[in-house]
Amino acid sequence: MEIGESRIGNLLVLRPQGRLDNVTSAEFQPILLHAVTAGAADIVIDLSAVEYISSAGLRVLMTASKMKARGRRLAVAGLHGIVREVFSISRFDHVIPVFGSVEEAAAEWERDSQTAEAPESEPAPGAPIAVRFWGTRGSLSAPLNDAAVRAKIRQALVAACERGLADPADIDLFIERELPFSVRGTFGGNTSCVEIGGGTGGDYLLCDLGTGVREFGNRVIAEHGAARPHCFNVFLSHVHWDHIMGFPFFAPAYIPGNRIRIHGCHKSLREALLRQQSAPCFPVSFGSLPATIEFIELEPGIEYRIGGFSVNAIRQFHEGESYGYRFSRGGKSIVYSTDCEHKTTVLDAAYPFVEFFRDADLLIFDSMYSLAETVSVKEDWGHSSNIVAVELAQLAHVKQLALFHHEPAYDDASIERVLRETIRYEEISREDHRVEVISAYDGLELTV
Repeated sequence: MEIGESRIGNLLVLRPQGRLDNVTSAEFQPILLHAVTAGAADIVIDLSAVEYISSAGLRVLMTASKMKARGRRLAVAGLHGIVREVFSISRFDHVIPVFGSVEEAAAEWERDSQTAEAPESEPAPGAPIAVRFWGTRGSLSAPLNDAAVRAKIRQALVAACERGLADPADIDLFIERELPFSVRGTFGGNTSCVEIGGGTGGDYLLCDLGTGVREFGNRVIAEHGAARPHCFNVFLSHVHWDHIMGFPFFAPAYIPGNRIRIHGCHKSLREALLRQQSAPCFPVSFGSLPATIEFIELEPGIEYRIGGFSVNAIRQFHEGESYGYRFSRGGKSIVYSTDCEHKTTVLDAAYPFVEFFRDADLLIFDSMYSLAETVSVKEDWGHSSNIVAVELAQLAHVKQLALFHHEPAYDDASIERVLRETIRYEEISREDHRVEVISAYDGLELTV
């Protein structure tokens, strides 16, 4: 087969022609591997003259992607016809960046380089901050089973029949306005993962790597494709399994060019993630992930500037230690405080968490158990209650309280009941400051 070679600036372009099948892939592989291991140029493989690609050809591309040096970029361009179909069927467009043309790749990578070098801009005071919950369960994931789905359908149908609804538009309004959330939706079953900031400038900020991070990663790729590199700043509350178990399924970790910076106050961050993906627990080792992964140790009480936010950490009361984080930007603050057991018998202004929560626009709080459970059968289990959540939020003059880290044994109706009871407790315990109480659920989007 013929393999053309050219350069566009610092970009090396390889242009195979004909078929990339079992026979010709053996000829193409040494040329491509030499290109990715020698020199410093980024590489685009122009497939516009390739009429067919087999699994052997795809394997050559993946081998090159794994062998290239960290920081170098490799992509394909010009897919059409059957080649585009094969990429789609094999899902290779999820693991190798794909561009419409070589020129498009060159322009996109040039923009990315300029963005990376540009100084971080300060948002205007009061600028909104997007928050999205990808996982809100505690301890382990809790997906709906068939009986729960059937019960929701039955409740909805019975209620609709009672009102004699037949018109689709009337049914939509009925679902939205009259059915309780526990019937029309679900609080979800993924474990802890919260996105803060909405991916401003291609950088993302996440709290914890529970199973919800899988859906987050899939969303990023669906929106932007695998070609665009991103930086993910992750803040781990702690390294218990439910807070890291989603990472092996985080698709951006499998894409070269992505940068994942894992922040936390534990010295065992790297060890925990390495162990989770070690044999015999998982087939893909942590060290083989193509993305660039960094671990950054933080200290409580020190203010850091990360991802456009000022970040502070506080040590919490939980087996193995956990840490809460306060994120501030443009005069607004969001506090992420999960896996903490507030055992103090007196909650007053002297309690250190009151000052840490002070005037937060949003407090995300672990309210896994009832107060009775936290002082009896589940004492020392490391979690808090909705009652303590309200009292601390009121003392700290928090604007909005999001109940979080839901008990996996609770169904949607139980969590909804806890929310109603918490709203009522806020009303009857209020002295001079009203706190808006909501319950987090998988997929909830807020603007702070």
